[in-house]
Amino acid sequence: MIRLDWDDCSYDQMLKRIEQMKRSILIQSIEIRASPSLDGYHCIVSTFGDIPQNYEYTLRSEWWDDPIRLKNDMLLYSKARNVLFQKKIYKNMVFSEILMILVSRKDRYSVWNEKVFDKTQNVLERWL
Repeated sequence: MIRLDWDDCSYDQMLKRIEQMKRSILIQSIEIRASPSLDGYHCIVSTFGDIPQNYEYTLRSEWWDDPIRLKNDMLLYSKARNVLFQKKIYKNMVFSEILMILVSRKDRYSVWNEKVFDKTQNVLERWL
């Protein structure tokens, strides 16, 4: 599983990134969640097989992962790498990730199935 952090990413950019990622034969599913701070997205990518760690860093770079987070993960040798925070507490209020889109397929040559769970972010961006 590869976790990507897309900060300052609009809804339309996120959709374009998904379309580009769907070209990869390695990906089984792509799960998009709005980050707790609502300033971007968390992308969770499941692959059909294990990916070597060095190649994972290459893929994360190609798939627009936060460069600072990527650099920190490359320097760390522990289980603390590749972490995304699912909750944020601000002034005693808890903000959680919001599941937005799930794109998946059964095998490498199947058609992609897409489920949209929440369109709120798109509406908010167009309204602001």
